[in-house]
Amino acid sequence: MDDVRTYTGTLILDLTLPHARSLKERRGPLRSLIQKFRNEGMCVAQVGPPDLQQRAFLAVAVVSGSSGQVEDLLDAAERLAFASGFEVGEVRRLTGLETFPSGF
Repeated sequence: MDDVRTYTGTLILDLTLPHARSLKERRGPLRSLIQKFRNEGMCVAQVGPPDLQQRAFLAVAVVSGSSGQVEDLLDAAERLAFASGFEVGEVRRLTGLETFPSGF
């Protein structure tokens, strides 16, 4: 009896948009980046203080039955972040594995 394996990955991004002079100026580019993650099938949420004028913290999460696909998706998320127009500060990358009995 094989266990079911579920691989997870999380990317936490510290982003800066230096030319934003208001939350409104930051909101458009941030929404665009969030939509790009979602278009790639990734889950994304803004985390951290929401009222910082030039900074944003995003968490991107992926799940797969393959560790290789999780790594590929996290790589793609990093590429999207670095191509976004935001300055990317700290990037934290976490992966995990959950198993449970298949019952068969």
